[in-house]
Amino acid sequence: MSSALDAHKRDFPGGIYPPERKARSTDRPLSDAPLPRRVILPLNQHSGRPAVACVQVGDTLRRGALIAKPDGMISSALHASISGTVVAINDAQIVIESDGDDAETRFEPLDWRTAGHDELLARLDASGLVGLGGAGFPTQVKARVRERHALDTLIVNAAECEPYITADDITLRHFAHDVLEGAQLMATLAGAARIIIGIEDNKPEALAALEAALPKSPPHPIEIRVIETRYPSGGERQLIQKLLGREVPSEGLPADVGVLCHNPGTLLAALHAVRDGAPLTSRIVTLTGDALERPGNYRVRIGTPIRELLEHAGLNATQLSQVIHGGPMMGEALANLDVPVGKTTNCLIAATKDELPTPPPESPCIRCGACETVCPVSLLPQLLHWYARAGDDERLTRYHLFDCIECGACSYVCPSHIPLVEDYREAKARLRLKRIEAAKAEHAKHRFEFRQARLAREEAEKQARREARLAKAKRPAQTGLNDGASAQADLRSLRIAQTAAKAAVRKAEKTLARAAEQDPHQDLTDLETQLATAQENLKAADAKLHAAREESAS
Repeated sequence: MSSALDAHKRDFPGGIYPPERKARSTDRPLSDAPLPRRVILPLNQHSGRPAVACVQVGDTLRRGALIAKPDGMISSALHASISGTVVAINDAQIVIESDGDDAETRFEPLDWRTAGHDELLARLDASGLVGLGGAGFPTQVKARVRERHALDTLIVNAAECEPYITADDITLRHFAHDVLEGAQLMATLAGAARIIIGIEDNKPEALAALEAALPKSPPHPIEIRVIETRYPSGGERQLIQKLLGREVPSEGLPADVGVLCHNPGTLLAALHAVRDGAPLTSRIVTLTGDALERPGNYRVRIGTPIRELLEHAGLNATQLSQVIHGGPMMGEALANLDVPVGKTTNCLIAATKDELPTPPPESPCIRCGACETVCPVSLLPQLLHWYARAGDDERLTRYHLFDCIECGACSYVCPSHIPLVEDYREAKARLRLKRIEAAKAEHAKHRFEFRQARLAREEAEKQARREARLAKAKRPAQTGLNDGASAQADLRSLRIAQTAAKAAVRKAEKTLARAAEQDPHQDLTDLETQLATAQENLKAADAKLHAAREESAS
């Protein structure tokens, strides 16, 4: 009896079994897409603020050269993915024309076993690494989660449960050793004691490669757990519950239950960034669908135009009905094929009309409850649907709309063909907008506080320079015991103020990072202003303490 209860606890509710349709892309070996003639590199390929261009039109670059710097804590660097000349820059993207040479520049290699914690974080940051399987959260920020949570487990999310997508499967077949080493690197950074690999039972070749690559005595124990093929077992919450029996709290994070999750592609890129000094300039993309003559998995330069890539895979334009960016459950149809491959592009489906037909017209909800049965988060999708259509934001919040992972299982089984996930996305966007509007007054206050902190910091720096000049000019004088005691008291109070300012910066960083992890789509401007204010206060405290020490030493 207890074993049955344990098994139930270690599983997530709901789920569906859609056709997998993975064989077409796994039947061919991994290959390199041709070098693109030009790349289009958007400045926002990650959660948080867009990167800021640091090159000019006419600059000649090598592959791997930095072309845009992070703007704030939640942001990511961007690098040239080909060698060539910058031909266009605007607020949204940088365009580079290839010179055909593909000359490359890299960082100095690091040994992650001996390199310092801060050095490894700086390398991940400088390499522009983001999560390659989801929202593109900056990896270096995620690696710092140990500063906010106690972690015990790193999960390698190799489930890859969505139909069609096989990029992680192919990554494991070809680079299992490197993925496991990348997992060791990230477990070291996170302070996790063990590594668990969750993989669905429909990937026998990848499983065999992992088993063959297991090190005999790794610094962190590694366990492979094979799970049933069921969608969406690759969702972080669902996989954690399946592997560990732990439930991530409502609107919480995996770190709240001591877990950090990474997919194989991210772990491979992290190792390449550290061990090989290679910035993120390419990734593996699944190209599939019945409108392609040569489906498969390709190593693709970031910024490659999607039309050019699909044509290389044998796109049949007469049969093409739509191109899906991502999988058929959670992906989005592209209106324009001239957009580029981004850091988070894991799959492109060139589908025919027979393959992914247009859904029938929507009918009224018949209250059948099928959507509730398959929901992997135990929500009430039909109620959320009604409240979303009615604009009842209070009830949407009460019924945990933001716990919805937008997996599409409810829409898949709905006999009335209601686009439930579209309703939820629109409602989430509306709620986010309301939160932004409500925060505007608070943001104005924080902007005023930031200005005051900046002025205080500048005045403290001026005062420090004045006192340093006076201390240098005056003759050494004898000071009494009372003067010495007073100076020591001043230093002590300034050190306390500096410590408090450092704590405020750390708190602001944690608040910003957690907010970005919980909802990568939200506006973080106000939290970034609060962090900037705390940093200005710290600079002022540093300047005052430095001046006092200079005066005391004189």
